[in-house]
Amino acid sequence: MDDTSLFFRLAVALAIGLLIGLERGWQHRKEAEGERTAGLRTYTLVALLGALSAVLTNHTSPVFLALSFLGFSLAFSAFSWLEAKAEGNFSVTGVVAGLITFALGAYAVLGELQVAIAAGVAVTLILALKRPLHQWLRRLTWLEIRSALILLAMTFLALPLLPDRTVDPWDSVNPAEIWLLAIIIAAVSFADTSP
Repeated sequence: MDDTSLFFRLAVALAIGLLIGLERGWQHRKEAEGERTAGLRTYTLVALLGALSAVLTNHTSPVFLALSFLGFSLAFSAFSWLEAKAEGNFSVTGVVAGLITFALGAYAVLGELQVAIAAGVAVTLILALKRPLHQWLRRLTWLEIRSALILLAMTFLALPLLPDRTVDPWDSVNPAEIWLLAIIIAAVSFADTSP
């Protein structure tokens, strides 16, 4: 990897950390300085730590990245636990976001940039949609959950097992296509009955 590519990858890691940190900082913006474990700067630095650990791993051993991740995980979890204990708020989301930020920083150096960027955006979106997701979850009924599970089973368990070729002498019956049609009808029906 040449220097230009490395600097670009480090910049992407910083951008991912900044994006996640922006969301985390926004969520906790009303807390005073020093009252939260991590915010905008911390998550940005966590992504950079992951990226630099990956760079050093290229010059040492893959064990270095594993030890860096383990050390960061222990330290970040300890600070989060102390904060949770003081506030009586035992949400693990901040810790998971920190671990993912470290991992995405490392992946931005070692892996596919587009995947790292997409994952960073997806993480930020999931974190930002906390309230709407929780409201949606409270409105769900058991019937809707069961219907979604059946639809998922039809799609990802049954469909791959069916032959995707005609099975009759007239070359007109394809079990996979018939099952796909059933899935589409079930999905439309499910979408129509959802609130």
